[in-house]
Amino acid sequence: MMDASALARGATGGNPDDETRHLKATIAALRQGLEDSEAERNAVRQKARAAYEGEIAELKATIAALREALEDSRHEGRVAVEQAVAGAAGEIAQLRQTVQALREAIEAERHDHRQEIQRLGAAHQDEAAQLHVTARTLREQLEEAAFQTVAQKREALAAAAGEIEELKATCQALRRKLERAQGDVR
Repeated sequence: MMDASALARGATGGNPDDETRHLKATIAALRQGLEDSEAERNAVRQKARAAYEGEIAELKATIAALREALEDSRHEGRVAVEQAVAGAAGEIAQLRQTVQALREAIEAERHDHRQEIQRLGAAHQDEAAQLHVTARTLREQLEEAAFQTVAQKREALAAAAGEIEELKATCQALRRKLERAQGDVR
């Protein structure tokens, strides 16, 4: 390829045809240089684009994997909460049955004691008071167990919500990185 300076040195001094040829040759050389430069730029762009497309595909795969992991985590969280709730509900039902059985037993004992109290008098009044204390203690234990069950359920729900928020934050951070990477490519 001839460059413009070589063409300028070969210019003739006055002949219009030579000058026209010279100008045409200069134009052709400049056009060729421009086309070569454009082809080189296109090759560089294609290389960069191929590299970024590979990276974008990899990031998309990572995002898909993270989304799937998030969904799995959410599902596991829901299952854990459902299991915790079911366990707590079962325990509460069992405690209610126990309380009802205890109440029935206490009522039966009261009835028996009333009869004994009527027969035995003041000596047995202490025993009845002791049964009342026992019933109160059992009720307090039941209330404490119910409170602990509710607290455990709340802790399980809070832990699941915290994990979900962390995964959301991770996804958002990855999305921002991807957007920055795309912005840098442009």
